[in-house]
Amino acid sequence: MYEHLLVALDGSPAAERVLEHAEALASTFHSHVTLVRATVSIEMVLAEEGAGDATTGQIAPTIDPEPILDADNDTAESYLHDVAGRLRANGIEVSLDHTAGPADAVILERATALGVSLILMTTHGRSGIGRAIFGSVADAVLRHAPCPVLIVRIPHEDGLRRS
Repeated sequence: MYEHLLVALDGSPAAERVLEHAEALASTFHSHVTLVRATVSIEMVLAEEGAGDATTGQIAPTIDPEPILDADNDTAESYLHDVAGRLRANGIEVSLDHTAGPADAVILERATALGVSLILMTTHGRSGIGRAIFGSVADAVLRHAPCPVLIVRIPHEDGLRRS
């Protein structure tokens, strides 16, 4: 039923709260797990660079995006290897994927390309103004996913909401 699981991670302990669910499903269904982390794309770096300072009208200095891209790729790869090691220690078959781009687009593209049977991810469950301001990767994935999605809701860091 769930032959291939895609687990979306962002490097945070909050995102890792989905791992216990992924591990339980993978153990039960003998699933292959692909850990996915979106990394910074050159377009994202250049867009940030071009933003400048709106309050002073200053244009940001030109920078070489390669060190930023390389550092983010290295961080993603190291992080995913650490997480994969924990899952492999429990007998789970794991592959890694870090692709440049916005998180929702990366998750959706990789899920489609890999033909996964389930996407697993966490959300803070923002609604209303919070979602309008910050957007919601989980919401976009849920609306456009090519397969079922398991979303694990976690409490906000401020502790005001409990799941």
